[in-house]
Parts: sequence; C-alpha cells; structure tokens
Amino acid sequence: MKKYVLLLFACMGINISYAQLIGTGGSTQKKQSDLDWYNCSFDKDGVYGCEVNKAYDFLKDKKVKKRPIVALIGTGIDVEHEDIKQAIWVNPKEKADGKDNDKNGRIDDINGWNFLGGKDGQVMESLMQEGDREFLRLKDKYADYMTSNGEFFKIVNEKLTKVPAPENLTEYTYYKNKVMPESCLASTYGGWKMGYVIQEYAKKFKEELNAKFPGQKHTVKEFQECYDPKAPQDTLRDVAFSLIAIGFNLYKTDDLDVIYKAFVETAVQRGKETYEKEFQKISSDGRKDIVGDNYLDINDNKYGNNVLLTSEAATGTMQAGIVGGKRGNGLGGDGIIDQAEIMCLRVGAGSGEPYLKDMALAIRYAVDHGSDVIVLPQQNTLYPENQKAWMSEALRYAEGKGVLVIVPVWELSRDLAKQTFFPNRWMDGSKELTNLMVVAPSDKNGNPSMNSNYGAKELDLFAPGVNIYSAYMGDTYKTGSGVSLASASVAGVAALVKAYYPNLTGAQIRNILLNSVTSRKGVEVEKGIIVDGKQAQDLFLFEDLCLSGGILNAYRAIMAADKFGK
Repeated sequence: MKKYVLLLFACMGINISYAQLIGTGGSTQKKQSDLDWYNCSFDKDGVYGCEVNKAYDFLKDKKVKKRPIVALIGTGIDVEHEDIKQAIWVNPKEKADGKDNDKNGRIDDINGWNFLGGKDGQVMESLMQEGDREFLRLKDKYADYMTSNGEFFKIVNEKLTKVPAPENLTEYTYYKNKVMPESCLASTYGGWKMGYVIQEYAKKFKEELNAKFPGQKHTVKEFQECYDPKAPQDTLRDVAFSLIAIGFNLYKTDDLDVIYKAFVETAVQRGKETYEKEFQKISSDGRKDIVGDNYLDINDNKYGNNVLLTSEAATGTMQAGIVGGKRGNGLGGDGIIDQAEIMCLRVGAGSGEPYLKDMALAIRYAVDHGSDVIVLPQQNTLYPENQKAWMSEALRYAEGKGVLVIVPVWELSRDLAKQTFFPNRWMDGSKELTNLMVVAPSDKNGNPSMNSNYGAKELDLFAPGVNIYSAYMGDTYKTGSGVSLASASVAGVAALVKAYYPNLTGAQIRNILLNSVTSRKGVEVEKGIIVDGKQAQDLFLFEDLCLSGGILNAYRAIMAADKFGK
C-alpha cells in the first residue's frame, strides 16, 4: 500500500543522461592518464585503464585483417567531426542521389539511419517514457479499475461501485504492477480517480467521528480512531485514511475540518487538473505526425530518414571518439581503434525512452550491413511482451551472425538480481544469449561508478567511463562521464580484437573479454545501494558486483585472442 500511496502524490521522473559533460577549460597540457586514460595501464601510468597502448605494443608486428564495423545505436553522431570522420562507416551499395540504390527500403542511408525521422527531413527531438506509452495503450481497458480485498471497483456516476473483474486478469496485473509504477500519466490518472474514493470515505469517517465524539471538535487524535487494525481488510479505505492523515503534516494543522476543506473537498478537481496538465504535456511525442508509422507493428518498417546530426548527438560523438578517434593526431583522445568503421543508428532523443521497435529494427539493420559490434542504449525495466519478443528475436539474429551486442546498465544503484532489467541474457526464457554483454562504468582508480546498477551474475564487467576526454560536436572536445562511455570502451576493445582476429565470433569475444579483465577480486569498494527506497552506500567485494570481478583489459584480451587462434 505504501508504494501505491506514494504514487498518488507524485510521479517521480528519472533522468539519467547518456553522458555528463564537463568543460575542460584552460591551456595547461595534461597527461594522457588525465584525459583518455582508458588507453593507459596501472603499471605504466598509475590508472586502471584498459591497457590499449600495451595491446598495440604487442600488435606492432601484426597487421589488421579487417576493418571492424561498430554500430552505435543511440542519439546520433557528428559524422563530419575532424577526429572521427575517417572512421565513419559508408554504405558501399548506396549513393547520395535521392534513390534507394541498395533496395533496403531506405533512401540515402549513407552512414546509417535515423529511425526517428520523417520523409520531409524532420526528426523527433523528444520521446515518451515506455510506461506512458503503455498507459495510453491500455488506459481504456484497465485505468478505471480499483481493487480492495480481492474485489474490483470503478467510479460510476461519481460513486465507488463494485464491478466484475477484468476479462484478461493477466494483462490487468501487468498494467497494475508494471505499467503504473513506470507511468506519470497512470499515476496522475489514478490520483484523480482516488479523489472520489477519498471523498466517499471521508464522509464515512466524519459520520463515525460524529457518533463517537458528538458535538466535539475533531483533531488528529480523534481521527486516528477511524483506523482499526482488527477490522476486515479494506485497501481503499486504508489508502483514503493514509492520505487524509498525511494532510495534517502537509497543511500543518491539527484541525480535521481544515483538512476536509483544503484537501478532501478539492481532491477530485485537483486530481483532474493535474492529470489533464500531464496529459497535455506528455501524451504525445509527435511520432504519428513526424514518422507516421504504427510503432506497435514490426512489419511497418520502412520509415525514418538519414539525418544523423541532431541537437542531442553529443553522446554518440563522444562514443565514436572513444572507439575510433584518430590516434596520435594530438586532437581529443586517441581512439581505441581508428581503423574501425562506425555506423550510426538513431533511436534516442533528448528525453524519454527509445521505442523497442526502433531498437529491434536497428539491430537487424546493423547485422544485415556487416556490423561486428553493436552498442545499445541503457537497459530498461519495462519491456511489453510482444515488443520484448522483437528484441529477443533481433538479438538471436545477431547471435546467429556472430555479432557482439553491448548494453550499459542504468545508474540507479539497483541490484540486478532483485530487479529485472532488459535486455538481458535470459530474456526470452530459452537458452542464455551468448553474445550479449552488460557493462558499467569505472573510474581511473579502479572503483565502480557509485550509482551504477550491479549484479554478481547479471553484470559482466566494468570499463572506463568516468572523466574521459573525447570528441564533441562541431570539432570541439570535452571531458565526459556516463554509462554510454563505458559501453564505448568495451566496443572499442572488442573491435580491436576483431580487427586482428576476424574469425572470432561475438560470443567468443565476449568470453575473451570476460576472462581477461584486470582482476579486482578481493578488493573492497564502496557502492551506492537502495535501502527502503532511499539512496545509501555499502562496501562490496568487487566480485560481488559483476561476473568477471574486474575491469576491461585490451592487452590481456589481445593476448588471449592470439592464443585462441593458434
């Protein structure tokens, strides 16, 4: 009940940026270990980088056998940036002539594709949350139902009325337990309808108090008499009681009449106004007008445009700089492998959460156009079943083609063993996905990101992702931190392995990266956790935070790949 009560008061918006950008300022020359330190090593530089420079020392007499293609599925890229333009993938079967030369249903997809674009060149600049999308899809079916002691109710003619149970109880349970906690719209709509419940029970409470305390002024002391822990359970009554009780603190009064006037009598109108305000603000992200597809139909797949440089392309540009920035040119940080080809597939915007249809189609596009490594946006808690199936099938498709897929965790301090996030290796209920790698950021001191999610089996490894210098939009450079930068570090090392050992599959590369980390086993580190819904901190052994018990190491991965190939 506590969770439900809290949802009625406020909708908590969680905004985790792909990369937190920090201006560098000043002209003082800094060491590599202070900038693109992911290239460095502890023994030479005193930082827990992934030893890319050492890997190149080992590879100096070896030749690149292929240019690996890395698909960045995210928020766009500045493909003309001076430090990464040599690494941008070019579709060999397409020409910039306004025609679909390669017959893939997409015109002029030279460097990738924008799944959030329209035929007229417009692009979506914000997205709804998945929870809100699901609320709107299921609202007419389930949003009006309330439950108490196993019975179902609706507001009919402004009165709480008992009704039959929904026909599809499984779908209703999904709506109640999964969608409502993830949707601001669902929360505010529920708060509006709860206003009627508050008023109905408030009337009953007043009658009870008048009978018990005739002619007496009612304070919080008398109001407490309305709660009987021995009475038959009535969830709706309990919720109404709790909300009214909170009002005493909220309005800083001991007078129940004040609460009735300020809170109870206005509950419905305030709830209605709050919902309508939220609905007007977030009930549409413009997809219907701009893109024009049916996002619930995976077969409606010929949409989008080729606009890749958008206002929120900074993160993708930084990722590209980490993976393929030109090495040794004195600009930005050195990319892990500047002979990589970087494909851009835009599915994310400045706010909200990507559509699963877009991500599934982007994975398939990347695989069909030769990608060796794919980087996804962050995991999420809400994957509607049919759309989850699209993602599972796309990931299985990538697995079958030998492609490694990398996804970063969210920075919510959650234990992945206790709360399920998608995509994960077990998401389709069959055998474990062997090509999916889940990663989180670490800093130059070898410590995990304080607020990243964690899991001894669910998270594979940590990788440099804090205070990293890389390319930024418009031929500029900045220092940034974020989960997406950690995933770029892993993608770069995976591409490096693939460049010299092209016969290795994505599953094999994942195993190599897992088993070649800089071990931090036995090291105690501080980590953010959630206790009773609040942020806290605790000490963990590193191996209790991730499967590998360590940090990405390119040098050891290359050594392992070399031995594997013999």
